[in-house]
Amino acid sequence: MVMYMLNANDIINKLKQDTNNQEDFIYRKKTLNKKNVYIIYLEPLTSSDKISDFIIRSLTNIEKNMTSKKNLLKEIENNISNFKVKKVVDYKTLCQHLHNGFTIILVDEEPYGLALETKADLARSIDTANAEITIRGPKDAFVEDYQKNMGLIRKRIKSNDLWVETLNIGKYTNTKVSVLYIKSIAKPKLVNNVIKKLQTLEIDGIVNSGTIKNLLVDNVKTIFPTIYTTERPDISTRALLRGKVVILVDNSPYVLLVPSEFNDFFMTPEDSYSKSFNATLIRILKYLAFFIALTAPAIYVSLTTYNQEMLPSELLISFTIQKDSVPFPALVEALIMIVSFEIIREADLRVPGFTGSSLSIVGALILGEAAVNAGIVSPIMIIVVAITALSSLPFTEPEIINALRWWRLVFMLGAALLGIIGVIFAFVLFCIKMASIDLFDVPYLVPFVPTSKEGLKNSIIKLPLKKLTKREKYLSDNVTKEVIHEED
Repeated sequence: MVMYMLNANDIINKLKQDTNNQEDFIYRKKTLNKKNVYIIYLEPLTSSDKISDFIIRSLTNIEKNMTSKKNLLKEIENNISNFKVKKVVDYKTLCQHLHNGFTIILVDEEPYGLALETKADLARSIDTANAEITIRGPKDAFVEDYQKNMGLIRKRIKSNDLWVETLNIGKYTNTKVSVLYIKSIAKPKLVNNVIKKLQTLEIDGIVNSGTIKNLLVDNVKTIFPTIYTTERPDISTRALLRGKVVILVDNSPYVLLVPSEFNDFFMTPEDSYSKSFNATLIRILKYLAFFIALTAPAIYVSLTTYNQEMLPSELLISFTIQKDSVPFPALVEALIMIVSFEIIREADLRVPGFTGSSLSIVGALILGEAAVNAGIVSPIMIIVVAITALSSLPFTEPEIINALRWWRLVFMLGAALLGIIGVIFAFVLFCIKMASIDLFDVPYLVPFVPTSKEGLKNSIIKLPLKKLTKREKYLSDNVTKEVIHEED
């Protein structure tokens, strides 16, 4: 509802009615130059020191120095001791500013009011990254404060080409959501598609960036993450320099990088501070760990159930002896141990940090040994599950871990039905599904499928920085970039 400010008393009465006259809405009335001046603010969101030192004191000084012929509201606007002053001409805008920590000044018989920023500092200070840890990289991480997060990015990109498009999303939360991109690098089509998608969102409230993430990918049918979530400003900066879009959400310590490829989740913050062959080795290990975590239980089930001829005789005899006292088939045996481990892992994540790790280690050791002694599972199954669990630990993105869980089950069912042939069928299905995913017209498996020459230079194999002279064409039309030559 738009209600133009013609009467300060009507505005205040409506505000009291809409808020049930709650006590944290403060209304103060002063008389200056024979006119009533109303000061309105929301106490939990504002700083009482700023209101007292800048607004109340300024109004007192203005009263002393002005004559009756001067326009009171103009005098306040020009002489108030506040660095951010905005005009408000309707009721809706007034409420928006009020709920964002502004103090409102209304004067009788004036067509507009003033909104003065007096926000209280409710955010925690900038802290170190918790999930994406690096040894030699920067330690700062995003926090819940929008301005601090914006500052962490602008501190790194000192250019007028860093553009920001801001929207307010959520019927009740009215959350500030900003789209950041480098104008001379990012594709206009990508930026416009992201902004249009955000503008179409209709929801009661945005609590954190995860809500935006889920709404952006609601048409993408996959359990793998298609938007990268990060708490690190340096990763966000590198994404902007590649031509990606960064989505910053107020009250969230994580930002979204759009679009994201499968290969992004195998890069680490440490890659930029390592020699190219060391970074390549780490990426190869992560890809190897991914496929071990995905297929190891299925391969064990297929080899012990259908394809025993593929095992050496000595190894087959050893497996047979170990499984002789186990009453369950290999699939059930694997499911028991994998489910048990996942329960321990979830418990480790939810309990306090000072007890979580010790409990999970002791629980896994006791559970594994007790299961073997009770004849529920074989010792080799404990080894297979341990290798599978360890291979999933290099991934910190929860959605990658959850996707591994689901697809591991698909591979195990294929192995239980058709042996190695079933594992191959499951792998073909996996590849087809992955190749069919795209977000904002960027294929998920790029630079592998379709092949991108420039993307391959920084994929599984990371070439030296001096050879990375072009950006990927699927992200930017401005493909040429300046490179600092280094010894590698």
